[in-house]
Amino acid sequence: MHKMKKLSILLISVFLSNLCVFGQNEVESWESYIASYEENKPGSTTVRMDIFNQTPIPEYQYVLVTGIKYESKREDGFPEDETFKLLHKLGDELVELMNKNSENIFVGSFMFEYERLEYFYIKTDNGIENKLKEFYNSNYPNHEHYINLKKDTNWSYYREFLYPSQEIMEYLGDQRVVETLIEAGDNLIKARRVDHWAYFNDESKMESFKKEIKKLNFKIQNSTKTDDDSTPFMVHFYRVDKVDLDTIYSITSSLRELAISYDGDYDGWETSVEKE
Repeated sequence: MHKMKKLSILLISVFLSNLCVFGQNEVESWESYIASYEENKPGSTTVRMDIFNQTPIPEYQYVLVTGIKYESKREDGFPEDETFKLLHKLGDELVELMNKNSENIFVGSFMFEYERLEYFYIKTDNGIENKLKEFYNSNYPNHEHYINLKKDTNWSYYREFLYPSQEIMEYLGDQRVVETLIEAGDNLIKARRVDHWAYFNDESKMESFKKEIKKLNFKIQNSTKTDDDSTPFMVHFYRVDKVDLDTIYSITSSLRELAISYDGDYDGWETSVEKE
């Protein structure tokens, strides 16, 4: 279960940045997102983002996955209010236990099908499993617990499972722009000019891309050569659209796929704040 493929992102997500999660002392960067997994069931992931480029970290060669089963009347398998509080309390306690007994890096949590699991990377197998068993038996005797400790020198549990897929990262990027508009007082009702950019390594492919987006009623603001040797050709284009998350994600996904088909790179969008 803990290596399941993310099938698609659901249109529900929470962005957490520079937060202290589960009593961590350092200010870290975290994301939370909900995606669908096997049988199209939703799972919720909270993951530490700021260490991805540093991983795998050779000294931390073991991954520890641990947590409990819980009961809920919700069909989606997510906890109800009181249960969520209990799981949050348990998360704090597990971090405290791990910090006392093992050098570790807490990288995330995964909640799916009435089970919540915490993920830690540790340096050595130092008997932590027995300490966890004692902890669960003493403090959560009525809950079925899960403990799995194994070598993961490539950090695949973190890099390939917890860390957001490219699709989810793109969705979250659109969501941040939309949330910024809302925070500025935009109710997202009014259609407005939305500007987009794409970069290419071949001018003829950029010209082909321009022909395709013109068919979709985009207008070209300008296209020019850049100082970037890898993608030296840039096109700036725009169209009037609505910018609620469902609408704009559908647009940016299509533009991203179209740019890729011409070996290009879609580079995002921006728009004005519109207040009634």
